[in-house]
Amino acid sequence: MRFTGSFICSIALLLPLVGIGQATLQGRVMDARTQEPLPYASVVTSKNGQGVITNEEGIFRITAVAEEDTLVFSYLGYRSVSMSAMQVRSLRDVRLQPSTTELSAVQVVGRNDALYDLVIAAGKHLRNAARYEGKTYYQLETRTLDLPVEGVECFYNGRFNGADIEALDLKQGRIGLLPVDGRYMVNLNTSRAFMLLHPAERNSAFPATPLQYRSHKALRKAFDLTVVATIHAPQELVQVSFTPMDTSGAFFSGKLWIGTATAKVLSIELDRDRCTRHPFRPMGPGDELRDLSIHYHQTFSTWEGRPVVNTVALEYSYTYHTGSASARLAERDPAFRNDWKFRTKSILHLYAPGEKFILPLFRYDAGQMDYRKVLSMPYDSVFWTNAPSLVRTDRQQRDETLFAQEGLLLDTREMDPMDTGRSGFFESNYAFWSADKRIRLKNMLDSAAAAPRPATAESATATADQLNLVVQLYLNVDRTPEGYRSFSATVFDGFNSWCHLPDKQRSDVLLNIYFDLCEVERRRMQVALEAPGLSLDRIRAIHAEAETAMERNTSAFLKDTHYGADQQAMKHWNDLVRRELGVDNFKIF
Repeated sequence: MRFTGSFICSIALLLPLVGIGQATLQGRVMDARTQEPLPYASVVTSKNGQGVITNEEGIFRITAVAEEDTLVFSYLGYRSVSMSAMQVRSLRDVRLQPSTTELSAVQVVGRNDALYDLVIAAGKHLRNAARYEGKTYYQLETRTLDLPVEGVECFYNGRFNGADIEALDLKQGRIGLLPVDGRYMVNLNTSRAFMLLHPAERNSAFPATPLQYRSHKALRKAFDLTVVATIHAPQELVQVSFTPMDTSGAFFSGKLWIGTATAKVLSIELDRDRCTRHPFRPMGPGDELRDLSIHYHQTFSTWEGRPVVNTVALEYSYTYHTGSASARLAERDPAFRNDWKFRTKSILHLYAPGEKFILPLFRYDAGQMDYRKVLSMPYDSVFWTNAPSLVRTDRQQRDETLFAQEGLLLDTREMDPMDTGRSGFFESNYAFWSADKRIRLKNMLDSAAAAPRPATAESATATADQLNLVVQLYLNVDRTPEGYRSFSATVFDGFNSWCHLPDKQRSDVLLNIYFDLCEVERRRMQVALEAPGLSLDRIRAIHAEAETAMERNTSAFLKDTHYGADQQAMKHWNDLVRRELGVDNFKIF
């Protein structure tokens, strides 16, 4: 049985980097007084404005940093520090001094009109903020019984509007899963939850916040506001604590850091125990999510003189209660558990405002969730070696070992088109071409029922109910100081392919020669992509030309062989594949 705690929205965790770039700098940011690490502190290179954040243990890593580069370390409530990379390398630990003045009970500012006006102005400021975009990193982990059960790490092109996340377009991702009692816990469509929470706009997906109110009277009726701390330099900030009058679970409590002169919000912290308004839903019939609690923390930084999202941390916990569908299992197995407590922690970081990834050239079905997209991505080792992920903690390294030894690692290693460890939801139905492993009708097409031909896919059909084969040339392109780097793979799409030819052996040979011919075109494309000085437009044109050639040649193959019926013609095409790729399908099958 698969245990799917999948939701209308979804999330993602840290899976480790496989490699580290050259010329790296690693250190730790901590509180100068308590020596405690500062999680998710900002570390920005002053010359280009790009930055990273520390992990849960305050550790950061920057790749390709010069010794003379100046780094700026900042954390809300602490004085910022600027140091050269050489200084950081020698000291290792960067200590920040607290700058917050916490007010005593006697000093606390109560329910004055100016405070409510400030919060209303802060909400208006967020709603009127301009749109922006940038490279965005995302990580998630889910645990139960102190075991990791899910981890996702993703990179996106993020589009933002003030505090809102409008879109997250997937660049690369990888997933780790560990079964508990033979069942997997998955949060589907992982980026959705972040996009549904609009701190300064009313929405039905999450509890209400003070920033959503535009009326002084309505805000007073809904929340009690109190100033609990201040910062006086370099600008005056106040920390506003808010408590809802209604404790039914439809309103957040929390804290805001706001600039008194500008009404700019620097931090939003939201909490709600036993939340009654949320977008998460169980998948199983009769299943329930009970006692769901949410903690949300959003911080802002400055880019080109205006505030932009820096980090968004979302943590939620709940009890997953399995319904009537699991009743028989409970009767047969005394150890069967109906209630499981889960805790999910995730962090999203806009680390390069104003910059965008070149998204992979690959067509996904409309509305396809992140999990399915990750399954369709071949492993790009160069990308992950140089990706600015968070530094793994010791616990996260242990988690990855568990995923690898006892669970599933999806898109975390070199291409494996036939991963026998996958089943059910995680059975990819995408195959990446390999000379050593052949695709077969039984494990790739599952005798799928005839379906309408995808309008944009490369396909060839004998008749509408006999054969439809869909293959794409996956192409990932990255900018480098030397130009563009490309990585490609030939991907067989088992979701949109079907085959009802009566002879299974004939079908297997036909499928693999077809797939091999597509790989031949990919190799020709990759050779063309290695030419120096190519523009991005030319790279895209080469990819389009290769897919056109692939469709033309595979159509000729199917027509010439009468869809595998003409054995003499099949041998001719098999000889071509053997010369180009060293694969003899007639020997294999």
